[in-house]
Amino acid sequence: MPADIRDRAADTLLALIPLYHKNVIRTRHTFTGLQFAQYHMLGVLMKHGTLPMSEIGQRLYISRPYMTTLADSLAAEDLVERRPVPTDRRVINITITDKGKKHLRHSVMLYKRELKDRLAVLDDHDLDALYIASEELQRILAKIL
Repeated sequence: MPADIRDRAADTLLALIPLYHKNVIRTRHTFTGLQFAQYHMLGVLMKHGTLPMSEIGQRLYISRPYMTTLADSLAAEDLVERRPVPTDRRVINITITDKGKKHLRHSVMLYKRELKDRLAVLDDHDLDALYIASEELQRILAKIL
């Protein structure tokens, strides 16, 4: 029985991905001028501080060439800084700038406002159910990640 439940749980989680992407991630986040991967990179840097570019790529499951493109585009906007490691020229650390932090906070505020507007179509019962289910899902997923 547990294998059957794990199989169904895996199927349900996989089914949530396109729904989440369509209804949450793919809102009009481009009104701030950045792509989702760029926000994700800024978020990782905000949470973890300065990191080697290779580690950011691993955390985001991004290839080395695309990671370089992302870092270059964010550096061009002065949202991150590239910092070579003097003791190992192969390693490039990436640091979020104050401008990057400010941009990320502002974008999160706009994004949250957009999401709240989308949630306005739900009645109180659905909002309560969504809130409770989301909290429970977050709690459970934290155990396996």
